Amino acid sequence: MSGRESFGSVSMQAGHGARVDCHTYDRAGPILSVSAGRLIVNISIAGRRAMPAHAVTFAQELAAQAAVFAAECERLHAAQLAQIAAGASTTVQAGDQASAAASRSAA
Repeated sequence: MSGRESFGSVSMQAGHGARVDCHTYDRAGPILSVSAGRLIVNISIAGRRAMPAHAVTFAQELAAQAAVFAAECERLHAAQLAQIAAGASTTVQAGDQASAAASRSAA
């Protein structure tokens, strides 16, 4: 055990240009870097030279929760696209009805 406690608290709203990078090293633990604008959050294991079992468990939980986050973003994006497509379809149908009515009036 490293003897170091976890510390820190950050809230970030990722916008356009936000990115995530994982920096790996031969003799030290990886650093996960999340950046958005001028904010950079680095996540690493305390005492980066040792890699205890709890660090592996944490990394697995981080990956699993990141997968849930990605799936939720994908779900919401797909729903938004479907809503936009439905609105466009409604607009096209209304336009077609107006064109048909105009054609009947002209006839």
